[in-house]
Amino acid sequence: MSSRALTSALLRRMVSVHGSNDLVNLPECGDALPPRLGVLLGNLDLEARQAADYLRELRADEEGVAILFDRAELGEVEGGRYRLRTKPLREHFDLCDHRFAREPCLPGARGSGFLVARFPQRRRSRWLVTASHCVDPAQLANTVVTFAFDLEAVQDDAVWIPVDEVYELRAELVRCADDDPADWAIFELDREVVGRTIRPLATEPVAARRPVHIAGHPLGLPRKLAGNAVVRDTAAADHFKANLDAYGGNSGSPIFDSETHAIVGLLVSGQEDLMPSLGCKLDQCMLDQCPGETCTRVALFADYIPYPES
Repeated sequence: MSSRALTSALLRRMVSVHGSNDLVNLPECGDALPPRLGVLLGNLDLEARQAADYLRELRADEEGVAILFDRAELGEVEGGRYRLRTKPLREHFDLCDHRFAREPCLPGARGSGFLVARFPQRRRSRWLVTASHCVDPAQLANTVVTFAFDLEAVQDDAVWIPVDEVYELRAELVRCADDDPADWAIFELDREVVGRTIRPLATEPVAARRPVHIAGHPLGLPRKLAGNAVVRDTAAADHFKANLDAYGGNSGSPIFDSETHAIVGLLVSGQEDLMPSLGCKLDQCMLDQCPGETCTRVALFADYIPYPES
């Protein structure tokens, strides 16, 4: 084997085992932070109790994050649950990073979204924010939403979502202009979502070098969180850039301040996600050479969130 071939084989092996990005599945239980999340707060050495508390906050961040997809992918109802029409990620994307290859995905997912409310501490809302390009007005009636697409929903390689965990988009409340790169929209769900943590929107612009993280459904996968990122560019009035690991399917995801857990932005665009390399597709930003993902500032849509009726 030539030295070049050997190098490629070793690199592919390293990526397949250790990964090429900062995506993680938060553990369902336990108090230990996954290694890739240990850098969220700037490589601080967290005591066991601090790590456990921080992990609980991260789990809470995810509670109000949803995937948007076509109702045709709901599948049949069995025992009060939908069996989603998913396929293993590896059947759709030949990734060098094999960590999620066996996980089910919705390759036709329209994007991610998150709950917002005037009084988030009440833990109830019918208002969902996402990127406007995720749902064309003509797709409104055929788009469904669930906050329950995580690894707990995966059983025997199938994804089961309770019927009462599926929501419809009742109406479009407001969206930015079609030619506005801010790319945001607010939708009304068919009923209130009750009991999930809803993070507040930040009241001040996020500062450069501030640590941030993202939660959403990259590549249509069960919900993932990615950290180890900071705000890189705050020059624009309507958006900032951060070196987040995000992919198709992450559009509409919330960007969290990693210290306060307030939502500071909405992911709307970024550079090409994957590039052919080593006979498979490699994360283009693996070597941290990307300028950053574009995130719309929450101030652009915060004032449009309705007050509750009572």
